[in-house]
Amino acid sequence: MAPDRRLIVGSAGGTNAFGTIRSVRARYGNAVFVVAIDTNPRELVAASALADAFVQVPPARAPQFPESLHDLAATYPGSHYLPLHDEEIGVAASLAAGRRLPHGLELIAPSFDVVRLCNDKWQMHRWLTANAFPSPKTAFATPAALNETGRPAILKPRAGTGAAGVRSINDSLELKDIGSSEWLLQETLQAPTVAVNMFLGRNSRVFRSICRVSLEMRGGVPTKTRIFDDRALASLAECLARQLPLYGASNFEVMRDVGGDWRIIDVNPRVGAGTRMCAAVGLDFAAANLADFWGEDTESMLPPVGGEYYVVRQYEDYVTSRSQSIRPAE
Repeated sequence: MAPDRRLIVGSAGGTNAFGTIRSVRARYGNAVFVVAIDTNPRELVAASALADAFVQVPPARAPQFPESLHDLAATYPGSHYLPLHDEEIGVAASLAAGRRLPHGLELIAPSFDVVRLCNDKWQMHRWLTANAFPSPKTAFATPAALNETGRPAILKPRAGTGAAGVRSINDSLELKDIGSSEWLLQETLQAPTVAVNMFLGRNSRVFRSICRVSLEMRGGVPTKTRIFDDRALASLAECLARQLPLYGASNFEVMRDVGGDWRIIDVNPRVGAGTRMCAAVGLDFAAANLADFWGEDTESMLPPVGGEYYVVRQYEDYVTSRSQSIRPAE
C-alpha cells in the first residue's frame, strides 16, 4: 500500500529533526513517506536510518538551495516540507511569501513576518518590550552600551543560532573589532536557562506548554533533564504564542534577572530540541504540529500534564550507509 502522505524534513542532522521523524514513525508508522534532507552526507545523519529516502542539499543560505528544492519537488511531488533549522525556516518562509516556493511543496512553518521577527534578536527585543513581555536589557554592541547593560555583559550576534558566538565581556576594548549593528549586548542573567516548549492549534483553540531545564550536559548534549509544569510560564507562553502569533509547535527560552524575574532571551518558530523528552512524558509537540496541519485531532498527543518529571538519557547507536541516497516514493 502506498503511503498516505509525503513529508520532507529539513536539517535532518539536528536533534529536533531526528525527534520529529521518530514522532512521525510512532504516530503514523509507514503511512507517511519521510524524506530526510541535510547538508551532511547520508552516512553522517542518524535520521537517515529512520527515513524512507535521504537527499544531501546545499546550506540554506547558498544560492543553490532554491534549486535543490525544485529538484525535491520534482522527485517527490505533493510533499509537505518541514524545515527545522532557523536559517532554513527563514529561507523557506521567504520563498513562500514571495510565491517562489516550488510548485508541489507545501510549507509547514509560521508566516515570514513572524519568522523574520524571531530570527532578529534586536527586533524581537523591541517587539517584546513594546508588547509588555519581559526582555533583558539589550543594546547594540557599543562601548557606551556597557554602562547600560552592566558589566559583565553578554555579547551575542543579532542573527545568531544555537548560541554560536555568545560570550561574556567586561571591557569595552573587547568590542574594538565588533560590528555594532550586527552584535548585541545583553544584561547578564542567572542560570539555568529554562526552555518552554509550546503548541498553539491553527484554529487557536488548543494550547499546551511544558518547561524543560537541563541538569547535566555531556558534550553539549543534555543527559539529565527536569520537565515540569509552571503556571506563570504557561501563562506567559500562551500570551506570547497568541500575540505573535506562533501557530503549531514552537519554543522560547527564559532566564531570571538579579531580582528573580523571568526574562525571555530567545524565541524559536519551530519545535524544540527536547521534543522526544516531552513526548516521553506524554506531550508529543512534533506529532501534534503535523496532525494539526493535516487537519487531524491533537488531543491524544497533548493531554494535560502536571507536576514534574525527570528524563535520563542514554545513547543509542544507528547504523547508516552511503547507498540508496534517493528512493522514489511509491
